[in-house]
Amino acid sequence: MDARIVRTREALIQAIDQSLRGDTEKLPTITELCATAGISRPTFYQHFRDVPSLVAAAGVDELQQLFDGVSRELPHGETWEQAARPVIRELIQRLFDAGPYYRRVLEESDTHAFQERVVEYLAERMIAFTPLGDAARAGADRAHLERTATFLAAGATWLVVAWLKEGASSSSVPAAADEVSQLLVTSIAVQTRADRAVAATQQGIRQ
Repeated sequence: MDARIVRTREALIQAIDQSLRGDTEKLPTITELCATAGISRPTFYQHFRDVPSLVAAAGVDELQQLFDGVSRELPHGETWEQAARPVIRELIQRLFDAGPYYRRVLEESDTHAFQERVVEYLAERMIAFTPLGDAARAGADRAHLERTATFLAAGATWLVVAWLKEGASSSSVPAAADEVSQLLVTSIAVQTRADRAVAATQQGIRQ
């Protein structure tokens, strides 16, 4: 991607991010954002449709940084199921710690578009870093596994968004983490075993 495009997008994200983290109730206008970022209005519209779409992009970027800050390495001697629970707990802890920020994003963005992008991102992460991806690489139906990842990501997103909107505090993290971990780990393990079995059967038939 062109470096100028990247710099412009980053400048706009940074400009709205400052407002999202600030104490002001009203977000800046497009004109004010352009002045802060040092760009023209036509350039703004090359990147974003309106302020809510910029807010959604800032929220997704923040979420990506949050995930990148969590270790993806599988500890020696542990199964994915064992390792996933503390990772999920850490992620939810960080989400709840940043609760005011994400609640502001949900209030000021196109909520449906924001959640849709979050679901897409989480589904991609599941395929990349869970046994769903391993099953796909082993010959299982990738399209089906991707639909499974999207379904699970949507459910997890709905739960967390509901908790954030309710104003859940950090004291809620243990119960929330246990619930999400149980749902995701169990569902992924069961689905992975089923798809691996189907793939092995189909391979046996072809032979």
